[in-house]
Amino acid sequence: MHVVICAGGPKEEVASDLLFSLQDVTWIGADHGTIYLLENGITPQLAVGDFDSLTPSEWALVQEKVAKIEKHLPEKDETDTELAIRQALLLLPDKITILGATGGRLDHYEANLHIMYRLQKEHPQCELNIVNQKNEIRFLFPRLNELVYDEKYPYVSFFPFGMSVTGVTLRGVAYETTNETIELGSTRFTSNEICREGGTISFDSSAVMMIRSVD
Repeated sequence: MHVVICAGGPKEEVASDLLFSLQDVTWIGADHGTIYLLENGITPQLAVGDFDSLTPSEWALVQEKVAKIEKHLPEKDETDTELAIRQALLLLPDKITILGATGGRLDHYEANLHIMYRLQKEHPQCELNIVNQKNEIRFLFPRLNELVYDEKYPYVSFFPFGMSVTGVTLRGVAYETTNETIELGSTRFTSNEICREGGTISFDSSAVMMIRSVD
């Protein structure tokens, strides 16, 4: 099962091509992301959040169109995006894609990265990724991780998340490495390219944030 969450980030950051290309997915609207989905003719199976960013007419539209709504008080510990991801995980999906989670407020963007890191670590059986118009973000953990070629994202970059990453071995990419270290603050592992046959990355410690980007 593939669950797609649309969060309330700036509309121009939402990967609109995915809104019209994906089929057989479960849609969840997180706060104002519910409105983005409805505006594009997509009725989510669930809407989650405090909905404090909606106008009265928008809130009325959500109540009219969406069959299942989980409304929270604004005074809560979790962000709307985290609440939506947790609801998605209850469905036991193979993959969760999050749209509308970048751009706009930097604190929200940073929060979304940390949410995804923590929940990906807790749920390794489900692939979580953030997608916008030009990028895809995922978190990888110590093991042999496959890198699948995708012509939409010709460039791939790796960054340590939290601390330096040791034992980094890259195969099937333009610039291969063996048992290297990605130091915290280093830009050395930026803008590599995956070969058409695919590649791999393995490492011994910490976590890697992988960003795949459009040319």
